Amino acid sequence: MSLPNILIITTHDTGRFIEPYGVTTVETPNLARLAAEGARFNAYTTAPQCSPSRASLTTGRYPHANGTMGLTHRDFMWDLHPGEQTIPQVLRTVGYRSGHWGIEHAARDPQRIGNDLYDETRDIDEIVAGVSSFIDADRERPFVVQVGFGETHRVGARGDTGPGQGFGGTPDTRKGITVPPYLVNGEETRADLADFQDCVRRADTQIGRLVALLEDRHILDDTLVLYVSDHGIPFPRAKCTLYDPGIEISLIGRLPGTSLANGAAPPGMASILDVLPTLIDLTGAPPPANLHGTSLLPLAATATPGHAEIFVEKTYHSYYDPMRGLRTNRWKLIRNFETGVGVEIPSDIAGSGAYRDLADRLQPSHHVDVELYDLENDPNEQTNLAGKPAVTETQTRLTEHLSTWMTTTNDPLLEGPVPSPFYQQAMTSISSHHRSV
Repeated sequence: MSLPNILIITTHDTGRFIEPYGVTTVETPNLARLAAEGARFNAYTTAPQCSPSRASLTTGRYPHANGTMGLTHRDFMWDLHPGEQTIPQVLRTVGYRSGHWGIEHAARDPQRIGNDLYDETRDIDEIVAGVSSFIDADRERPFVVQVGFGETHRVGARGDTGPGQGFGGTPDTRKGITVPPYLVNGEETRADLADFQDCVRRADTQIGRLVALLEDRHILDDTLVLYVSDHGIPFPRAKCTLYDPGIEISLIGRLPGTSLANGAAPPGMASILDVLPTLIDLTGAPPPANLHGTSLLPLAATATPGHAEIFVEKTYHSYYDPMRGLRTNRWKLIRNFETGVGVEIPSDIAGSGAYRDLADRLQPSHHVDVELYDLENDPNEQTNLAGKPAVTETQTRLTEHLSTWMTTTNDPLLEGPVPSPFYQQAMTSISSHHRSV
């Protein structure tokens, strides 16, 4: 098989809120088609925030290892370590040309990712036109194109230009409303979700336009189409948490002639870390050292059972909130390393109807040092079993595994509190001032 073309599509904050993962009240026919003709994975991100999860996607490494432990924009200033290799940098070694349209958000400067072309437009017409021109410019070499849509991030309530609250569309209730069990089934929450459903539908329509572009050129079946959501949905107790609604992601790949075909849906756990190793497996590109993921191809072919353990983390989002976690098929262990609010509510969620419905009953109210949940009997992670005699052996074993992971991946948290780039810049400035006095 010749080198496949590659189209990677990401959406913001979508989690698994699409038809292929059982949400029947949203209309996502294009993603449903990709899942039916490709492979749909039981996948998890490494971090429940935008930049760290996207940095893991492009490097195949954990955020605390690749350097992007918080947001990259404005004064957050997190960035990839200089030696980290990215998807386009790896694939260009075997002849790929690379382009990125829309949101990148894994590095401080999007040019750091190493694409031949980067266009930050978010307009779908401009994206389609740009991708079309890029593909047509050289039909002899394979391409890797990445498109990052702004959907389904909150953009402000309809008609509101203030802090993010809504999704900027027309509420969609034609097929009803799906209310996740960790939210309150209240009037404001339902309105918020109806708005979200419309945004998911719009994202799917845009994805369909990119697929149609490939079909028009008769190269769809020669192209790996990979759809990835970066982390969980923008609702309380999801985004910015290590609970399952924060770390569950959509991961769908379609490439006829490989195991990414025919509606494969392996139950084993996959990770966002597995994307780059899969591309290496398909193309024969030389792998960077110390990749943390594995190829999805054997999992899709049911030749391997998937990850026995999924490790997840958060260090910074709105503020310093360091935690590390471990998920198995049955258990979830979370270790919190600072006291504080039990569930972070980022600014885009704080003004939402779903938060207003839930605010006075959001649990846990504050961080405890250890959280342990039995996902088999408590899938919504409501009852913390940490410290209970019946689970002592499980808690000890998972804690040992988490500690080993932090050690083997050189987690800087083991050396003490992790300073932010903002803090380091401020200290440099004040030290310079002190020396000049």
